[in-house]
Amino acid sequence: MRARSLLFLKDVFIIAVTAFGGPQAHLVLMLKYLVHKHKFVTEDDLMETVAFCQMLPGPSSTQTITAIAFKKGGVLLAILSLIIWIIPATAIMTAITLIFSMFQRNNFSTDFLRYMQPMAIGFIAFAGYKIGISVIKTKMTFFIMLGACLLTIIFRSPFILPGILIAGGLISTITNKKDHELGEEKLLFSWTNFWVSIILFGGIFILAAVLGAITHNRQMVLFENFYRFGAITFGGGQVMVPLMFEQFVVHNTYLNAHDFITGYALNQMIPGPTFSFAAFTGGMALRDLGPQFIFGGCIIATVAIYLPGALLVLFLYPLWQYIKNYKYIYRSLAGVNAAATGLVFGAAVDIYYALNFAWTNIFIVIATFLLLLFTKIPPPILVLLALGAGFLITYKVI
Repeated sequence: MRARSLLFLKDVFIIAVTAFGGPQAHLVLMLKYLVHKHKFVTEDDLMETVAFCQMLPGPSSTQTITAIAFKKGGVLLAILSLIIWIIPATAIMTAITLIFSMFQRNNFSTDFLRYMQPMAIGFIAFAGYKIGISVIKTKMTFFIMLGACLLTIIFRSPFILPGILIAGGLISTITNKKDHELGEEKLLFSWTNFWVSIILFGGIFILAAVLGAITHNRQMVLFENFYRFGAITFGGGQVMVPLMFEQFVVHNTYLNAHDFITGYALNQMIPGPTFSFAAFTGGMALRDLGPQFIFGGCIIATVAIYLPGALLVLFLYPLWQYIKNYKYIYRSLAGVNAAATGLVFGAAVDIYYALNFAWTNIFIVIATFLLLLFTKIPPPILVLLALGAGFLITYKVI
């Protein structure tokens, strides 16, 4: 490979192992390495690519990295960049899953994780707040957010969540009559790319769903579930949380609320894409089948959650110059993002009800939210403090 391509892959790896704090931190490091330091793209190109990826379902930071690599070096560089970007976080999360399940299998106490669950709810609530600050700009988007939140709490089913996102987009499209400033409504389209993307994007989902229904194989069902999440999740990894909670904790009971919330809190300690939480959930969903299945579940979930977003980028990015001028996409996006914000808040409420009531839990939820809001203490430090306090209390050191 050319030296510039290898340098690009090196930068992707550096960002992957140092980017704590979600998409905002990812963008800062992309600006530092890809724009200012090595000038792979201009700042305008980067922000335009970020805007394009936010219009698609899936992990936006991952798609941004993939799209830039595709632009600079074609499909091969895009695939290599995708792999390098997701491996560090996935490997750490897989190790955490194996260690966590080993503790449970050998009946080791996990009481030292007692403060992780309420802290995770604080993380989720703060994520909803941060997303809301960016996307709630009008009364209509506020009411879409509120409605999505209430529906998430009332109807505890994984099947209603995609409908909420679609409804938010439709309401926004109908009510927002202002044309986008770029103006042109005509959308030029490559039918070859369209049909290839439809066949791959939809065909994989249909095949996995049919095989899962026929064989009742849990691994196949797991692949279909995570592929579906990756195909409908707008707004980042936080929006994926209510989908997984309803599917795996409430609907199928593959794991309990305690384990799910603990895993999400531990996920805040690691750098890279927040979608890596899928590895924990996938592994824990197969833990009753044995350690080798736990590892397999981590791999299945990781591949399935990232695959649809990667396919969309590779097939649709060449059409971006046309898609960005299509006003109805922008009209619907405001409603989709508002609904996604409501899902995050609804998940925080829903998951809180899974905890045993205790004033300590309420205090930790509020304290976590306020510390994130008013201080610059990074989430990994808060998680380590909660782990330390839980360890000291559990083993009566204090």
